[in-house]
Parts: sequence; C-alpha cells; structure tokens
Amino acid sequence: MAPITRRKYWIGNIAKSRIIDEILATAPGPNPVTVFDFGCGDGGDWPNILRDYPHISLVCYEPDPSIVAKARDRLSEYPVHLTTSNEIEALQCEANFIVSFSVFEHVVDRKQFLAHAKRNLSRDGVFFLNYDDGHFRNSLNLAEPNTWPDAVRSFVRTTISRPLAALGYMSRFQRRVCAIDADLLVANAGFKNIGTDYHNLTCLKDFSKSVPSDHSQEFADWWLETELVLNQRFKFELSEIKFGDNANLWRHMPTRTLRLVNAEWLDRPKSGAQ
Repeated sequence: MAPITRRKYWIGNIAKSRIIDEILATAPGPNPVTVFDFGCGDGGDWPNILRDYPHISLVCYEPDPSIVAKARDRLSEYPVHLTTSNEIEALQCEANFIVSFSVFEHVVDRKQFLAHAKRNLSRDGVFFLNYDDGHFRNSLNLAEPNTWPDAVRSFVRTTISRPLAALGYMSRFQRRVCAIDADLLVANAGFKNIGTDYHNLTCLKDFSKSVPSDHSQEFADWWLETELVLNQRFKFELSEIKFGDNANLWRHMPTRTLRLVNAEWLDRPKSGAQ
C-alpha cells in the first residue's frame, strides 16, 4: 500500500472523507477558499480541518438552533460564519465548495434547499450533494433483540414524519431519496451533475469501528482506495430498481454523492469559439 499522503477526516464515514479529501486536493492552500457546509450539525470534523488548513473560510448552516449552539461552541476558536433558522434566506456566500452530508433525506422542501445552494455557489464552484439511505434499511432480526429498537424507531419515524412536517414539526423528518427524483431536481435547479459515486460499503463501515485509533488513518486510506476502484471499474446499472436506485453498488453502499456545478457555467461558450 502506498504511504498516506494526506490526513483523512470523518474517517468513520468514507463518503465524507472522500469529499473533504477531494476539496483539499483541489485547494490545498495557501490561497483562501470558501466552503459552505449546508446542514453542519454540531460541526463534525471541522475543528480538525480548520486547524490543519487555516486557508479555509467556513460558512455553516444548521436549522436547529440548539444544535448550531453546539457547533458554535466547538468551532469557537475559528472565524466561522454560523447561520440558523430563516437566516438562510439572506445568506450570500459565493462558496467555492458546498458540502451537504447526509442531509437531503431529511429535507422537507428539496426544491427550495437546492435553490439556496444554487444561490450560494460561486459560478465555477462545486456542490457535493451527499445523501444516505441507512435510515431506511434497518433490519429487524427476531433472533437478535438488540436490532429491534433501531429498526422500529426508524420505521415509526419515517411513517409519521411526513404528517408531522405538514403540521410544522420538521426537525425529525426523513424520506428516502430516489435517484431519478434527485437527478431531476438538481437539473431543474440549474445544476449539472459531473460525477456520481457510491460509498460506505456496509461491511467496511462496520469493520472500521474495530480498527485501533493508531491504525485508523492507514485503514481509511485503504478503505477509500478500495471504494474508488469499485466506483471506477465495477459500477453497473441494473434493470431492477431497489431502494430507489438501479446501481448495483447502491445495494451494498448506501451513500450516494453527486458532484454538481452550475449548468450555465459549464455550458458557457469557450474562449475563441466560433
């Protein structure tokens, strides 16, 4: 195995690791770059990233004020712009990169979500739209009672979240993202998808939890390399749609990432074109 050339972040979720690694490969510094985390939660691994890469200017949005308070506390050492609630309506950040980690499946108004992302992406920026299907695949094994609570909880939450959202309770919303719907929504929002990847092979994600911390970077490097090969050489479309997608990898790698750019920027006339 080749030596590790760049530290990996979010190493328990290789889909997120892949996105951050791609951003750092594209914009390693020292030139400043703006990243907008659209749905940042409590800040995740950003404290470590900002410590290691001070050229990154981070903008975060989290709709839950209590969670964004945790993010503010964890990121207090860094000049991060944090927004919450309806503040997204006025946000204009011209981000070089937008990341959205496992958020889209919890968004009630996905059309509006994409419109906000489009407005905040620089004309030649990249939007990494990442969504996850794990909430909808919890198996209840009657022989293993420890699997029951998560499976039942997820089923109930998915069932009641839509009527609750209609009543204004949106914080616990979740609904499966079907590939054909996502692709149509991003196209209608004015984006063009320049690449799709599937990540988080279930067995490797589970295995990563047993890897000692002093070997976690080495394992993350190997894990990412392995999944890149699967995407490059063994991704096929099947005739049957399962879990809302017909890609063979989706059946075993329940995280999908779209690389989106402004369609009008990508399709602009080239300099000197007739």
